[in-house]
Amino acid sequence: FSCTQQVETKPAHLLSDAQMIDALTEIHLLESAAKLNLLEGLKKDSLNIRDYFDALFATKPYSYKEFQDSFTYFTSRPSQMEVFLDSVLMRVQMMELEN
Repeated sequence: FSCTQQVETKPAHLLSDAQMIDALTEIHLLESAAKLNLLEGLKKDSLNIRDYFDALFATKPYSYKEFQDSFTYFTSRPSQMEVFLDSVLMRVQMMELEN
């Protein structure tokens, strides 16, 4: 048995690669806007970043909890997470070029 390669199956409840890239991109943009004080509600202390996350995930076919579970799963797989983050970087760079 020790000579056979174990094949790990990805849990079914995880976000797809495309969903992870989309969510990571939008979270990156939200966090950047918050750090640059571009989110009006945060300036007035009436909202926190979690409120913005809740609003973001309310528009998605998956929940913030599902994203968190997927994020936890993929962070234990650095090569896959690197692919996601490279895709996020490319997407953000393309957005900058469009503006």
